[in-house]
Amino acid sequence: MAAIENASSFDEFDADAILEKILEICGDQVHSFAEYDAETYNIIYMSEQMADQFDGEDDIAELSDRIHSDYRLDFTEKEMYEDVYGELGEVRAFSVFFDQNAIFRFVGERTGLYVSLAPDAPFNQVIEAVYDLIGEGSW
Repeated sequence: MAAIENASSFDEFDADAILEKILEICGDQVHSFAEYDAETYNIIYMSEQMADQFDGEDDIAELSDRIHSDYRLDFTEKEMYEDVYGELGEVRAFSVFFDQNAIFRFVGERTGLYVSLAPDAPFNQVIEAVYDLIGEGSW
């Protein structure tokens, strides 16, 4: 299956520019990239290697739907963490590390960005690039 490439359709972040920068930093270490809100998601990029692991678009949609059900919690978890750790500032991202993958979810007020990377990707560079592109005033 070929790589999946779509344009961003949300307006809170410039997801297309962020993806471009992450691809520049990580190259083929980027597995997938999506934007989401509490109701929907949009897969903007999925590498050919990742897409090849599925039997077709229906399998990708099924997994994406299952994963997306957790995205809705990001916005309530963000609020909860900010209430508990308010003195530390605003929650900007969540991360999960697996044996075969690392997932970052950058969370804004209404939308978020899902970034799936190889476990040996330069995470700090990605985080710094996303923060730079989003900017302090946009969080």
